Amino acid sequence: MTTRELAIARSVVYASLFDYPLTLAQLHRTLIESEQTASEILAVYDGSEILQRMIEYRDGFFFPAGRSDLVAERARREARSREFLRRNEGLLRLICALPYTRLVALSGSVAHMNLEPDGDLDLFVITKGPRVWTVTVALLLLAKLLRRRRVVCANFVVADSHLALDQQDLFSANQAIHLRPLVGAPTLARFLAANPFVARTYPNASAETTPPVPVDVGGRGLAAMKAALEVALNIPSPLVERICRALYTWHLGRRAASWRSPDQVRLRSTYLKLHTQSHRRSVLDRFDAAMDDAWQSATRTAVPRAAAGGRR
Repeated sequence: MTTRELAIARSVVYASLFDYPLTLAQLHRTLIESEQTASEILAVYDGSEILQRMIEYRDGFFFPAGRSDLVAERARREARSREFLRRNEGLLRLICALPYTRLVALSGSVAHMNLEPDGDLDLFVITKGPRVWTVTVALLLLAKLLRRRRVVCANFVVADSHLALDQQDLFSANQAIHLRPLVGAPTLARFLAANPFVARTYPNASAETTPPVPVDVGGRGLAAMKAALEVALNIPSPLVERICRALYTWHLGRRAASWRSPDQVRLRSTYLKLHTQSHRRSVLDRFDAAMDDAWQSATRTAVPRAAAGGRR
């Protein structure tokens, strides 16, 4: 396969790990280590017999050969995601109003609008200065008060002074380009700029191409409320941060024995990473296996081109 063919195959197969077929626009944006335009992607696909054996393009979606079921599943999950966000719109509005939050973004499956029945409200948060513990505790207490604690998962909170990610691989890059900001789009752009490996992995993706979030979290009123709270908390905020860190560290220590991936937990003054059940390793392993399977299937038996897929 050429490098262009491989980029298309890898991008479609990676998305399929999450049962997610890609539109042409999405494939263009998430093309791995390739800068092909949308028209070039179609030209490469139309001219590649091996690629058409691996990947189907039907009804406007790219998916692995034989997985047309993913199109209907995507529609179901998107409808579920929209309803989930609608139900939690009030909570999201309050989270975005929390003092010292500079970016609040959806992450994980809900950011893809690909929520499973038991999916969580995964959030990625960037704070103003080293106030990650204060913001995390405030967010979790708010969710608990509103009886939403079981669905809220604030598993990555970082300070704006610590924007560079420690783990720089395909999994992290994919998570980064799919962040969907509720507030703080300029901060998201800064975050992506601080992690140039993301652009190397996904050269067609940028903060400007991030899809909008289908919920309303407020505008000027929210910003004014946040600014007033930050002024009021300016003097006691260092003490509050120390107290929150001590109390939440104690709480986390009590639950550490149940963590499935303790190596993916980081408790620092400038970032709090709580991937206690990380899928990083399993996703990357499954990706390698899926690519091998797709290649073996495509090369095992030569089939007539008309039956091998192609555009329909």
